[in-house]
Amino acid sequence: METWEATYRITTPLFLGGASSAAEAELRPPSLKGLLRFWFRAIALPALGNWQKVQEVENILFGSTNGQACFFLSIVNPDEIKSVKPNRDWEKRHGLGYLGYGIMDRGMMRRSYLINGGLFTLKTTLKRDVTTEFSKLLPIALKALGLFGGAGARARNGFGSLSLESLRHNGEEKWLIPGSIEELRKSIRNLVEEMGLNSQEIKDLPNYTAFSPWIKIKITRTAQDPLALLDDVGKELLRYRSYGNASSGIHVLPWREKAEQNFADDHDMVLNLINGRTNQLPSHPRRVVFGLPHNYFFLSTRQRANVDAANYKRRAAPLFIHIHALSTGEYAAILSLLPALFLPEGELIKISCGRYNKQVACHVNYQEIENFLNRSIFNNGVVVWP
Repeated sequence: METWEATYRITTPLFLGGASSAAEAELRPPSLKGLLRFWFRAIALPALGNWQKVQEVENILFGSTNGQACFFLSIVNPDEIKSVKPNRDWEKRHGLGYLGYGIMDRGMMRRSYLINGGLFTLKTTLKRDVTTEFSKLLPIALKALGLFGGAGARARNGFGSLSLESLRHNGEEKWLIPGSIEELRKSIRNLVEEMGLNSQEIKDLPNYTAFSPWIKIKITRTAQDPLALLDDVGKELLRYRSYGNASSGIHVLPWREKAEQNFADDHDMVLNLINGRTNQLPSHPRRVVFGLPHNYFFLSTRQRANVDAANYKRRAAPLFIHIHALSTGEYAAILSLLPALFLPEGELIKISCGRYNKQVACHVNYQEIENFLNRSIFNNGVVVWP
């Protein structure tokens, strides 16, 4: 039988396992199969052309209520996979705290996690009746997981990044870890071209998170310490998005740097609604494009506001942060924007604050995320796509 073996390095702490903080974090085949299924959907659209065809092939390959999967999946050769109890190790890493909101609270982890550095191999064994059309997409999904993705909570924010180190087909090596930024850039471009993106004419945004002509991929920075690198990306995102907290007449970030207030109009719009200074909203906050829910807490007045979709409580971020290992011992930050239809057609965005409840049409602008990718701190980065 045909086998593919993908070896991944955990490059950032991975929060995966039970919901209880007392439970040890662990890698589980069902979770990784679900991740592989997600990346299969993302990479298959350019080759197959539409969601209906993707869904048909996905159900055959991964299984559905009508039949079993066309391959067996197992985790083999785990090395240095260690679970750590919740602690305060990152109390002063404000970027990590921002990216890890929900699994962290003022530097304290709420859940156990797998430390970065461990290795494991995901082995997939295809059954004999799998067609070539289906089997050729599986290794592309394995690569995508290891170049853009991660596992566990806050994976899109860079936690649990899984860095592909090796890919073997029936024991023969087909892919090796890049040794430089240029090699990494070429590896990613080759992967995107393998998807058939150059030849596929897709006129509209995808209906779900997938690769399309509108994607943007950039290798932004490198560092010797993967956690410091992720922390830097998180701090830059906080600089870009935050209004800051008032201190001595100015608004500052948690490390006392003056806030840029790039989205002051978002802040003022919601605050005016809370205080009854307006009951008409021309639009929703621009930062909604980074995902829903998008909530506010005004420290000076102790007031809150919730921004989400009228019927859909969650819309995951279209920005993926991934920390990738190089053979030199350095790490690279890969930022990927995968635009898609943000909410189903006709769905409204709801802003709730106290007695006020307003609904407005959804008009997100992905340029807001592109502006982040083009921040001056990333000027020395490498554009991978387009």
